Amino acid sequence: MKTLHLSVILLTLSGVLTQDRGLGVKYPDNPICAVRGFSVSIPCSYSYPTSKPSTQVIWCSMNSNVGVCKIPPYVYDSASITTSDFEYAGDNKSDCTLLIHNVQFNYSGEYKFRFITDMHKYTGHPGVILQVADLKVSLIRLSGNGTLKQGDSLNLTCDVNCTQSSSQFVWSKNNERLNTSGRVLHFPAVTVRDSGSYTCTWKTNRASGSETISLLVEGENPNHWPLWVIILITAGVSFIVLVILGAVIYNKRFLCDCRSVHTEQKRNDESNIYVNVQQKKHDSDIYTNVQQKKHDSDIYMKV
Repeated sequence: MKTLHLSVILLTLSGVLTQDRGLGVKYPDNPICAVRGFSVSIPCSYSYPTSKPSTQVIWCSMNSNVGVCKIPPYVYDSASITTSDFEYAGDNKSDCTLLIHNVQFNYSGEYKFRFITDMHKYTGHPGVILQVADLKVSLIRLSGNGTLKQGDSLNLTCDVNCTQSSSQFVWSKNNERLNTSGRVLHFPAVTVRDSGSYTCTWKTNRASGSETISLLVEGENPNHWPLWVIILITAGVSFIVLVILGAVIYNKRFLCDCRSVHTEQKRNDESNIYVNVQQKKHDSDIYTNVQQKKHDSDIYMKV
């Protein structure tokens, strides 16, 4: 009975650390969850009995490889480095961590690590399982119909359809973090101020992802402007009308004053002309009288 119990324990540990003659690869003991379109890290470590560094490290996908990853294609091969979504973040001594960028659904499956030294070739069995899912933010109405109005009740729910026990959900509104946690964001009675863009960020110690949803809450009179806006616009229009009216009245008065001054000046000018004419006429009469007297004097002298 004791022997059977020991066998079960050894079988369980074999999925975490595979060893043979001092050779071993250690993978995470649970499947790794990743969100489509984001990045994920697959932690990994390996060991071998010699102190010399490995000469080649390989990651392979069981979607395109079988067995011990002896035949290409590989998702990563240190002997033939190419640019792809699969990035080796380990070294040639003990760290075999793999980073996967822009994760897609067809990346789901089992992955294995293989290393080669001057004396050994080894692949860790079994590999690590990667699960890929979409992150979805859903709006669930608890009350109200049609467009959102003040007083309606609702939930924003964040879902990832894969298994991950260490998940953390962080909510933010308009890029500002909210003081709340959990996959559900509850609104018992929404207001206009609750309108905005809400982002759910899902995190684990190996992966993360985020999704955004917009919330628009209408007021009691969605087809009318707020009262303060109407008052402000009315006051502005009234002020402009008063300014224009004042300018028109001022211009009219200015024109009338100018015309009065012009008319008075014209009258003064005409009066001056008349006086000058009268003066000239008077001078002419005096001159005529003088001439007449001179003429009479000449006659008298002759006589």
